[in-house]
Amino acid sequence: MPTPTRIILLAGAALCGGFIALLGAGFSRAAEPQEYTSTTTVFWLVAGAVFAAPLWVPAAIPARFPTALKVCRWISAAALLFPTWLFGGIVLHNISRAISGLGATPSALLEGLVLTSVCVLCIFLLVRPDLHHAKRTT
Repeated sequence: MPTPTRIILLAGAALCGGFIALLGAGFSRAAEPQEYTSTTTVFWLVAGAVFAAPLWVPAAIPARFPTALKVCRWISAAALLFPTWLFGGIVLHNISRAISGLGATPSALLEGLVLTSVCVLCIFLLVRPDLHHAKRTT
């Protein structure tokens, strides 16, 4: 896997995992401020890293293991369909609110657009080598 692709995947992991970590930590702090400790922060950081695993795990596998990398790329691309659906729901919800006259939240809409775009781009980057290879052999 080329280095720029690995960098994009790692940046996407930081964005998506960071969003989950910040969202969860913010909710925990708002729900039970007296119970919020550094353990809560660590929990949400780990939860964000696990959520972003389909992005950073393929970037961490060395190129000298091509079969493992190929399997991991395809599993990760399939696993990224859930975050794409989740973040795309933010976009669709805000668009439907704008259409119904309730007013969209611009920051949430932009956040959803960025995260959905990152997921779609990363899915494309993960499956592109095999699509490119299939096109070449045909």
